[in-house]
Amino acid sequence: MALKSVFVGVVLSLALSGVSIAWANESPLSCREASKQSLDNHLTEEKLIWSQEGGQVRDIQYQPIYNEKTNKCFFSLNFKIVKTDELMSTYYLVDAFENRIYAAYLAVIRRAGSAAKDPPLNCTYGVVYDEKTSCTTKAELDGFVKSLIAEN
Repeated sequence: MALKSVFVGVVLSLALSGVSIAWANESPLSCREASKQSLDNHLTEEKLIWSQEGGQVRDIQYQPIYNEKTNKCFFSLNFKIVKTDELMSTYYLVDAFENRIYAAYLAVIRRAGSAAKDPPLNCTYGVVYDEKTSCTTKAELDGFVKSLIAEN
């Protein structure tokens, strides 16, 4: 339960169809710069919080995503949290210009040498913070992310 509280604390603190989506090097410089700045801030906080919980942030992957039609700039962030007896997977979708989290996921992948079969510790998504939706699978979260990027 403490891990979920930490994850929720991180989320709180950071208060493709026919749409043209640009990935990585195709996104405008302002989107890439905003993504990098937001990412740096986010990872600094994640590393601090997880180090206090006895974990390390590893295998960081991020991808800027730009929608030309709406001038929306998102980035996806994936990383692992390595603890003595657990390996966790984390995912965020963040609006880089507003530094707003639209989707968040945290799940234990492995616990003490065996694959974890527990539901995610956190799986939430939504456009309005007070109206976040809880999900039970990464696939459900991925569906929301895909539609959000395409619509906005």
